[in-house]
Order: sequence, then structure tokens, then C-alpha cells
Amino acid sequence: MSDVPVRGKRLVARVVLLQTGSAVLVASLFLYFRGQSAGLAALAGGMIVAIGSAVFGWRVFKPGISGGASMSTALYVGVALKWLWFGAALYVAFGLLKLQPVPLLIGLMAAQFGYWIGLMRAN
Repeated sequence: MSDVPVRGKRLVARVVLLQTGSAVLVASLFLYFRGQSAGLAALAGGMIVAIGSAVFGWRVFKPGISGGASMSTALYVGVALKWLWFGAALYVAFGLLKLQPVPLLIGLMAAQFGYWIGLMRAN
């Protein structure tokens, strides 16, 4: 029995937790220095990325151990769902909620750093 699905799910959890932690850290800094609306925008930006990564990881590792065609399909569907989520969430954040753009984009970038840090660890 292979532990690849378990390791994949652990990787997704680690990345999402690091992204969430990065988002909370940046949102706390914005809350302290720029106020409540900036903190909320930064948190929203980071959570958009963290939820996108969770959706991607859930879909990619859903088939478990299977053939190449099934894994390729899972990967493509995961990427498509992630980008649909990003588009819808950014539309809501900018268009409907009118969140501040600079803190939101900085929150997006901070969560992306959490993604890269999560992938650095070997297992």
C-alpha cells in the first residue's frame, strides 16, 4: 500500500495552513497600521488564495492512486476550479464589496509566499 495519497493530503493541509497564517499575519499588520477596512481586505486577499489552493488540492488528490489519464483530468479540473474560484472571489471582493485594492493584493501575495514555503519542505 502506498502512502502517496496521505502525503499529498498532508502537503495540501500544510500549504493551506501556511497561506492562512501568512494572510492573518499581513491582515493583522494592516489592521494595526491602516485600520479595519485595510485589515479585512488583506485577510480577504489571503483567504482567496488559501481557499483556491484547498480546492485545487482537494480535486487533484481526490482520485487517489490511479492511471495517468485520471490524474491528468484531476489536475486540469483542479486548475480550472481554482481559477474559477479566483475570478468569482475577486469579482465579489472588488466589484461587490469594494474592498481596498492594495491591501487585498498584498494579502494575495503574502499567501502566495506561504504556498512557496509549504512546498520547500521535503515530505
